[in-house]
Amino acid sequence: AIVGEDSLHVRGRIHIDEGLIDISRSQAPTLGEDVTVLRRPGGPPAGDADADGGGRQGGAAGQGNGQRKVDADIALDLGQQLRLKGHGLDGLLAGQLQLSTPSNKPAIKGVVRLEQGTFAAYGQKLRIERSTITFTGLIDNPRLDILAMRPQSPTADESDVRVGVRITGTALDPRIRLYSEPALSETEQLSWLVLGRAPTGLGGADIGLLQSAAVALLSGESREGPTDKIIGLLGLDNLSVRQSEGTVRDTVVNVGKQVSRHWYVGYERNLNATGGNWQLIYSLARRFKLRAQAGEDNAIDLIWQWRWD
Repeated sequence: AIVGEDSLHVRGRIHIDEGLIDISRSQAPTLGEDVTVLRRPGGPPAGDADADGGGRQGGAAGQGNGQRKVDADIALDLGQQLRLKGHGLDGLLAGQLQLSTPSNKPAIKGVVRLEQGTFAAYGQKLRIERSTITFTGLIDNPRLDILAMRPQSPTADESDVRVGVRITGTALDPRIRLYSEPALSETEQLSWLVLGRAPTGLGGADIGLLQSAAVALLSGESREGPTDKIIGLLGLDNLSVRQSEGTVRDTVVNVGKQVSRHWYVGYERNLNATGGNWQLIYSLARRFKLRAQAGEDNAIDLIWQWRWD
């Protein structure tokens, strides 16, 4: 840094070894009402505004507005251990940014990514598959390109259906919409996102859950519900309740944990039965799975799934 009488030149490089940005906490502390700031950044020196006599005013005019010119060029490397947490988000920030001060105003350029990121909402832990936050000058309004997908449950009947949420636009004007592969209607997308299955044969409770999710999506809310809290406490990736097929429709509860990319451990139980079944599922490929089941029903299955309209 070079400091002059009316200028400040800063050059450098900053590397972040480790850090935590927690956006779940309350707003930053502010000064009390009884505190008066006499000299804010960029303001005139204290006493100039209330100076008596032409001598002090003339001196202030000779010095201009008293604001020092700042010329900064700082490279910022976010490293590999800067964690962002809060409001359902959890992941590691990575990327390089360049901080400068054109016209004495801070500006930042570069691209930031959220790696190993997840987004918890509606009882699901969505995996962030693509996250590009592009700064083009304005610090508070970067461009967004984020895609968060619901993990494909190995117990689903149609594993090739992928649904999630896509966020585009800018930080001040984000555009949130549902996303699916292949393309589905909004009702089908919501059903797969919230319930993990097609909307065929939905009951009244399921429709109500979809309506609540739709309202939350449209209003931009992502408040943590009871299901989210239970999943968080138990460390589960999947918690669902469904009704069995047949003349007598029983309630079946399924919980599970995605141990790794290929391995899934789950437990399923009919509430009217005395016991349940443990499942260990290994994903061989997108449409092939190997399932070992123990409990009320013991079996080893090779599952091949195919979807057609």
